[in-house]
Amino acid sequence: MHSHSPYPPPHLSRYLPMADTRNSLQGVKPHKDYWLSGGDLHLIVEDREFRVHRYFFERDSAKFRALLAAPSPGKPQQGSSHLTAIKLHNVTATDFETFLWVFYNPTYSLYNATVADWSCILHLGNEWQFAEVEKLAVRELEKMPMSAVDRIVLYQKHSVSEELLIPHYAALCVRGYPLNFDESNQLGMSTVVIINQAMHSLHKPAGKDSNVSPFQIDPTNAVIVSKIVAHIRNGEAGSPAGSGPPGNSPPDGNFSSTNGIPKKASNGVNGTDANKSGQSTARN
Repeated sequence: MHSHSPYPPPHLSRYLPMADTRNSLQGVKPHKDYWLSGGDLHLIVEDREFRVHRYFFERDSAKFRALLAAPSPGKPQQGSSHLTAIKLHNVTATDFETFLWVFYNPTYSLYNATVADWSCILHLGNEWQFAEVEKLAVRELEKMPMSAVDRIVLYQKHSVSEELLIPHYAALCVRGYPLNFDESNQLGMSTVVIINQAMHSLHKPAGKDSNVSPFQIDPTNAVIVSKIVAHIRNGEAGSPAGSGPPGNSPPDGNFSSTNGIPKKASNGVNGTDANKSGQSTARN
């Protein structure tokens, strides 16, 4: 898989059909890997044209399903040819190639990719409403090492289920030192309040006879705080799968990412250029 931008752009929902003129297509070249035999959907990203299979986009994405709906009588089907290719804005060709790899991975159930790759895939899947792709990205990310702070920021940004966030909130509560300034800025005020309330409630007596419970701290956060506390008291907290040791990040606040999107190694998947080959069926 080729190296892609480590910081996927925030807005990817604007698609504009290319004008049906040759001038608008000047300088656009077929993508060397994703100009697929039998492809019936033409998409343009930057100066590259991708010819892929409409089936995946109509099946898995609500946004593309609407975009590719049957045209009005007398009008051409958008994306059905070079002249009606759909231009995708605010996404790079390399990021889009990374996203397509999910559908054209030659090793089927073996997904050999980095945290940055899956972060990119999650981001695009979320923006374009590929629900099953989002679930796949999260499943793969859960297996991989990330700091709890980076993971929480990434998941929150892409509306990942709150239930998946519970163990990562808990890991911050029991790691042995408080959030520092940089971590607090990354997480945002609402999350910092949740973590602080959960940590505070851990020092209060538990059980039905207690005069203080997480529900009395803040009604707005009562449910999630109680779930975090229960997770910790049940002995499940510490190091969630893929989160590294409970400390997660050093107290001095040195991080290798910004806004929760991890940086990617410049030399490709698993740190080797060799893995770049064979990532799509068209590359052989």
